[in-house]
Amino acid sequence: MKKAKASKYIFSVPIDEIKKHILNRSIAKINCIIYKTNKIRNMKYEFDRQMDIVSPLKTDAEQEKKAKKIDNFQREIEKRWIEVRADKEEIRTTMIILDELSKIRRKYIGVAEGEQMSWADIRREIQHKMKNSFCM
Repeated sequence: MKKAKASKYIFSVPIDEIKKHILNRSIAKINCIIYKTNKIRNMKYEFDRQMDIVSPLKTDAEQEKKAKKIDNFQREIEKRWIEVRADKEEIRTTMIILDELSKIRRKYIGVAEGEQMSWADIRREIQHKMKNSFCM
């Protein structure tokens, strides 16, 4: 009995709202990827510029300190790139799922959706945004 009650509420949200949410969330994620990528590139540029400005190091301690700074910076940059790659992978997974949903939808072509955006349309919109933002 409990399972019947639980499944009763599964489709309480209209499919159109789910589609809009998936599209908006994906576009927000793409914008976040663009922001993070630009921030990483700016940080790297600024760090390289600061390293070029530094006068020649005289002692071993100064050289060791500079080497540690470089290592720490590179680790931080790599962590940020890992985050960007994870975000891109999430977008790719979303597009794969949307592709599967659109294939299922094609199977049941007789079911009317009205004026709703199709799963394939959402996937194409996300792909278009990814291509335009050079995230692919």
